[in-house]
Amino acid sequence: MVGKPTLKLVSDRATPEPAVLPPPVLAVSLQGMRFDEKPVLGHIDLRLNSGETVALTGPSGVGKTTLMRIIAGLEDRFEGHVRRPDRIAMVFQEPTLMPWRTVADNLRIPLKLSSQAIDIALEEVGLEGRGSAFPNQLSLGQQRRLSLARAFAGDPDLLLLDEPFVSLDAELADEMMTLFETLRAKRNVATLLVTHAKSEAERLATRSLHLSGQPATLKPAS
Repeated sequence: MVGKPTLKLVSDRATPEPAVLPPPVLAVSLQGMRFDEKPVLGHIDLRLNSGETVALTGPSGVGKTTLMRIIAGLEDRFEGHVRRPDRIAMVFQEPTLMPWRTVADNLRIPLKLSSQAIDIALEEVGLEGRGSAFPNQLSLGQQRRLSLARAFAGDPDLLLLDEPFVSLDAELADEMMTLFETLRAKRNVATLLVTHAKSEAERLATRSLHLSGQPATLKPAS
């Protein structure tokens, strides 16, 4: 007895190809770094994606700022490789403003912004109408606002923050963090935040990494 032929159903739908993830904005692969033959940083792998904020914590003197300088391209005495974007902005512990230039010039000169772009950047941080003032005519909070305006106005792909809220009282620190959150929400910038404060990391970061040991290595923060 001849059995019935088996029919194979062939779908007209093409098998979807797996999504291709974009490369990370920042890729760090260090084998080590020494100062005067003293090992400072050990093996470090770090990837940072667009729109992600990573907090970097660790004890004082462990090498957080050194790692930040390597990432920024300001330090080349290391073994390994760093792939970074062209557009990088940094915000330091203290406002690094040009005191002999006006507020507007502190945006115009390094970023080559138009007058309209400067007005927009100052309005974003609550400094509208202060373009003709000099940095020493601003309060500490206003100087910090100007530093954030300069960092974001250049439309960076990577933002490096080296303890930007340190030495501020609780009220001003909260004000600056709120401003940072507002500016970040409008952009898809990858951010690396160095901080000693666990509360800052928990509030601002997508994830946290802890730098510790001798030589120092990275681990997920507990």
